Amino acid sequence: MGAPRAVAVVGFKAAGKTRVVEAIVTELTRRGYRVGTLKHTADDQPLDKEGTDTWRHAEAGAVSSAILSDNRTAIFLKRAMNLQRAADALGEVDFIVMEGFKALDIAPRIIVPRMQEEVATLTTGLEIVALDVEGRTFDTGALPLIKLSNVVALADIVEKRAYPLLAGLNCKACGSPTCRELGKAILAGDGNAQSCVKYRHEVLLRVDGSVIPLNKFTGAALANVVLGFMKTLKGSEAPHRVEIEFEVREDA
Repeated sequence: MGAPRAVAVVGFKAAGKTRVVEAIVTELTRRGYRVGTLKHTADDQPLDKEGTDTWRHAEAGAVSSAILSDNRTAIFLKRAMNLQRAADALGEVDFIVMEGFKALDIAPRIIVPRMQEEVATLTTGLEIVALDVEGRTFDTGALPLIKLSNVVALADIVEKRAYPLLAGLNCKACGSPTCRELGKAILAGDGNAQSCVKYRHEVLLRVDGSVIPLNKFTGAALANVVLGFMKTLKGSEAPHRVEIEFEVREDA
């Protein structure tokens, strides 16, 4: 499957962002899509519930723990994870709906203002719609303003205008000076997410979850070195897709 399309629901505290995410997820799921969500919080709050077995494991010193059942899996990590790696961890989904991430400029945005002045504060040029959650009226200019109760129209906009997460490198390999400018071009119909370095190269290098840009020459050179080594290994003489992952350990 192709890369999942993404959208961020942004606004200040108590704006109703979670209600917006719920509405989008419900309607997209009803339409047959698989949807994953990511939430950003500024609070360094515990992710597990006090007193559970996994919480006790962490309190005992475990740096990571997981709980598995026949139908669900939860993993708790005592470290930060960047957005790109977290998005990959969601697995095979069609859409990623994010809550928060006000500074995010690698995905289209749905703004949820509480008052008129927040419209300008939340605007970055990547907005696709503004949400009226509590029956408020805002001047949003050319940006569509719809009520949360009109969830069909909201999902239509997400379905039509969401695009895959960009790499966030501002590497200029796509021809745009920044990822934000590429996003603006995509929304204007003058660009394509596939021009992002994250999607357009046959060889993709990730370091700690972030995509490292490779030009055609360096990508081909890296692939040739790996394939040459693999020819000496039994069982890997005719590969179709190759993935290498290893930890970089400092010398003791």
